[in-house]
Amino acid sequence: MATTTRRPALPGPRDSAGRGRGRRLRDFRFGLLMAGPALAIIVLLLGYPMGYAFYMSLYDWNDKLGGHRPFVGLGNYVALLGDAQVHAALGRTLVFAAFTVIGGVVLAVLIGALLNVDFRGRTVVRVLLLVPWAVPPVVNGIMWKLIFDGATGIVNAIGLGLGVFDERVQFLADPDLTLSVLIFAEMWKLLPFLCLLMLAGLQGIPANLSKAARIDGANAWQRFSRIIVPNLRVPILFALVVQTMWSLKVFDTIFVLTGGSGGPAEGTTTINFLAYLVTFSNLDRGYGAAIAVIAMLLVLVFAVLWVVLLRERPKGARR
Repeated sequence: MATTTRRPALPGPRDSAGRGRGRRLRDFRFGLLMAGPALAIIVLLLGYPMGYAFYMSLYDWNDKLGGHRPFVGLGNYVALLGDAQVHAALGRTLVFAAFTVIGGVVLAVLIGALLNVDFRGRTVVRVLLLVPWAVPPVVNGIMWKLIFDGATGIVNAIGLGLGVFDERVQFLADPDLTLSVLIFAEMWKLLPFLCLLMLAGLQGIPANLSKAARIDGANAWQRFSRIIVPNLRVPILFALVVQTMWSLKVFDTIFVLTGGSGGPAEGTTTINFLAYLVTFSNLDRGYGAAIAVIAMLLVLVFAVLWVVLLRERPKGARR
């Protein structure tokens, strides 16, 4: 009597798809379980203050009025649209960000390219480059306040000694000059990080590319513009967005440099610092919270821009 053996049934396409969905669901649950504590901490530390700030912005919450806090809905945000002080602070913020971002990134690329060249003492120069990064923000502000002081600052002493100035310049008494000092101080503080970022990107570029271009007759500018800059695309984009975010929320340098006033004549009052002044000097917590929410949205816009520009592209996708 002949016997037949049955082969085990092979899984069909539907069975494979079902198992794939089940595996993905299990992976998702496992990932959610692992990330749960971190998400809870983020919600507690970030979500609650942000939500509470938005809650305050919906009320006419002024401590000068005592405990009376009428609900005004989006009234504070509507008032922001016609507030000339907010418009001026926003424009000042964008000017400050444009100079610190563009100037900082351009200088970082140039300095990074120089530090990537092999020369004697390069290690010492790289270490010295880190000094501004190691200086605390408050010390940085005090230092530049003393350097540009109109009576005892070393800048005035050097300028008068060299005959550049006819008389002492009050750098911290003129709104435009104070904003320039603020931009310079902020760039000095953040430039080391940007330079290290560019230097790391430069060291990832194969040296053979520059050698081949030099053999083909390319000059220094052509090698810089056609080899270095295109290969630094990701570090440059990262630096642009991160530096923009830092510039939009700058506070400590302004506070120290101007003695907490944002002056002179509101010349250094950015949107972030205006939120502080309205909230803690004018005690108008509701309106100050609305300004802070707008500042936070500006930062989030650039954060989303960062994610969009630097998201990983699928292999084979056209650029």
